[in-house]
Amino acid sequence: MSISLLPGRGYNLKLMISEKYYAALDIGAGRGAKIAFFTEDGTICGETLLGVEDYSLDFEDFAGKLASRVKKSIPAKGKILSMGISSAGILNSDGGFQLFANCARYNGYNIRKAMEESFDLPVAIDNDANTGALAEWSVVRMELLYWVFGGGWGGAWISEDGDVLYPSHDWDGRDSSLHYTNEPGYAIPLSKHKLRLLFLEVGASYDLFERYLSEDPDLPESVLLGPGGDRDSLRAEVILSGPGRCRLFRALVGDDTFYERFLDIHELKQINDPSVAGAHISKLSNMRVETAINTDRLYGKILAEAAKIMLKHSVQDGLRDDLPIFLGGKPSYALPYFGPSCQRVLGKMGIMSYLRPSVLDEKNLNANLVGASVLARRVYEKRSAH
Repeated sequence: MSISLLPGRGYNLKLMISEKYYAALDIGAGRGAKIAFFTEDGTICGETLLGVEDYSLDFEDFAGKLASRVKKSIPAKGKILSMGISSAGILNSDGGFQLFANCARYNGYNIRKAMEESFDLPVAIDNDANTGALAEWSVVRMELLYWVFGGGWGGAWISEDGDVLYPSHDWDGRDSSLHYTNEPGYAIPLSKHKLRLLFLEVGASYDLFERYLSEDPDLPESVLLGPGGDRDSLRAEVILSGPGRCRLFRALVGDDTFYERFLDIHELKQINDPSVAGAHISKLSNMRVETAINTDRLYGKILAEAAKIMLKHSVQDGLRDDLPIFLGGKPSYALPYFGPSCQRVLGKMGIMSYLRPSVLDEKNLNANLVGASVLARRVYEKRSAH
């Protein structure tokens, strides 16, 4: 902002006062790295993107491009106080990439340190599920569970004071070391026996579902194995994710083409593409097409089963069965379709937790960027206190 001073007749002296910002970065493996600037009162001022096409093969070049884009995008007369980073994958506690989905070439490199050296400012970083959860907490200020559905199923358990409990930093590579609340999709095993029974309840074939999984060229050979290589279970995110919902739909449809009359030619081309099929399945559910309704009913029941497993194994750590569960990610927009069956099953189990949409999504804000701004504020306040 600017303040005009009139110290004497004949001229104006303008004193420019710099606005102070927290820089927030969301480093993803899809579209790229989103960059935003937040004022001290939490208002977002300016947003830009470093496209995934600029993710260089060389980490140093990537970090340099990212820093350059941030510097060029700072609002006029602005000053950065600190930086927060949200990142896909599993991180080391020192800020290095440990398991960066789709960008394995950056594993072992430290993006937090690179940004600190580029800006000479305090920088904090965390996994995108954790930052999304912090964003929800920053609004509701209460203990909560956060689930985010995308290519997989991520999560976080946030304390009343806003701490991420049992994060997966410095993972030793063993599935048994992952906490169910923090890596639910990868760590929670779904019993194949239980899945067969749930499929039967909606008149579907679990064997057909497994066949589709084994024939999918985009899935690893280990897709039919659960955590720890268990042959009697599946990893939860094989079903409980955006692609998982699409896989369920394909298995329930089988050779039945009745649903096709409710979709236009463009939608028919996309219905088997997990990245865009979700909206079309929701359309079919809204139109009361039986296979789509059964898909969401089954999805909800399986989600409830996974929630029961999470609670059963985490109660010893103090996890309560009445925490609100906030859902993020585009697949969570289908909550009105799969939510009721999940909520009914949870209720029958005596679990009082309720599912609700992301507060940030309702405000049309990017939860990862808001969470990154929370990290930036905290690391600045911590530095200032010393």
